[in-house]
Amino acid sequence: MEDEQLYPSRLNRYEKKRKNTKWLTLFVVVGTILIFTLISLVIFTDSDEDNTEDAPEEMVDSEEENDQNDDDSLDEDQEEIEDPNENTNDLESDSVDQEQPNDSSDDFAEQNPDDFDREIISSDDENVDYAYTSNWAPIPTVQEEPHEITWDQSSVDWNEMMRAASLATDVAVDDIYYVWVSGNGPQSVIATFTNSANLDEHFRVYITWIENQGWQPERVDVLHSHDEMHRFGSNSTEDNDEQGEE
Repeated sequence: MEDEQLYPSRLNRYEKKRKNTKWLTLFVVVGTILIFTLISLVIFTDSDEDNTEDAPEEMVDSEEENDQNDDDSLDEDQEEIEDPNENTNDLESDSVDQEQPNDSSDDFAEQNPDDFDREIISSDDENVDYAYTSNWAPIPTVQEEPHEITWDQSSVDWNEMMRAASLATDVAVDDIYYVWVSGNGPQSVIATFTNSANLDEHFRVYITWIENQGWQPERVDVLHSHDEMHRFGSNSTEDNDEQGEE
């Protein structure tokens, strides 16, 4: 009877121990799985963090390269923009240089009658109060060779003659009054006129054409009276300017 009673008790203990072993094994397996899961999570998390930290550097490098490319493109654009401007400036400079030789008014403005020393010379003409000469420079011309004297008062040639007479007498071109111009050879003229700013002043100016340079005054006779006034006739009070050729 005692053996019969002991047998179930052993059997129960065995079953209880076996169950405990199963649970222990299960816990170990589950624990192992959890450990591997945690390790995996830690490894993947570290990997993601490393990738995240590396990414900004790559982005920064890419941005720096883009900025450098943009700067290079801007420099190229600036060079492309600047080159036409430089060419335009060169063309403008060339056009100014080409225009300057023909701008006789500026050259004439730089010539002042006071810049030339006058030398008194003798004269046998009783109507000449005194005469003088100087080393006047030719009036810069825009005309081309071969030169021909033009008697048209609206012509460039006539205008340059008057400017030469003005340079020699210090009488403004607009004040040259009752002017009579006569030929004095193939390329020379004599201009006789009155100063409208002072009607007591009368001049006879000898002017010669210098090849490729222009009209140059050579001599001035200061007259007692305008000895060509008869050329104007009875209508001289109505005519401001007249010309003649001999």
